[in-house]
Amino acid sequence: MVRKVRRRREDFAAKTAHTLATGFEMVVFEALKTKNMTTGVKPKPDPERPGAFLPNGAAAKAGLNRSILDKGWYRIELATRGKARYTGTQVITVNPAYTSQTCNVCKVVDRKSRESQAVFRCTSCRHSEHADVNAAKNVLTAGRAEFARSGPGVRAGARKPRNRVGRKANRSATAAQTTATAASGLAGIPRL
Repeated sequence: MVRKVRRRREDFAAKTAHTLATGFEMVVFEALKTKNMTTGVKPKPDPERPGAFLPNGAAAKAGLNRSILDKGWYRIELATRGKARYTGTQVITVNPAYTSQTCNVCKVVDRKSRESQAVFRCTSCRHSEHADVNAAKNVLTAGRAEFARSGPGVRAGARKPRNRVGRKANRSATAAQTTATAASGLAGIPRL
């Protein structure tokens, strides 16, 4: 049963990665810290009864942790990076800080703008939108800025290729690869 679930997750990640890598020129992911998001709840000791504990919402947190880990966000990102190597799609990872509290129109950051889990209403310009859509637009804007900052021949958000010979050889190989892609004249041109 566990293998069946694992294969379904891998199949979903592969199909999603194929759709993203072949359908878009740039894919932006949030650099989410899944390990920090799925930490356990600390027990609350009962001050009146030593050795007893108060309810702390551990069952609800366990269900949330299970659903977060069930999605396999890292597996989807990894599969997308693998497919993107063959299609030329740029895969960028951005910092998710304040993306859900920033207005996409006026760029004002205010935690009061996020009225609920689903409603975003800017306190400055009165722009109203679904909170997830607003945050996704902010992530895309940050990804475009990251892509513009990285020069030609550099894959934004990607790790440098490692060479097992050593640091010096790795630096020279990376420098040669960068100059070769910059000299080709095609670096930085998005796929149509």
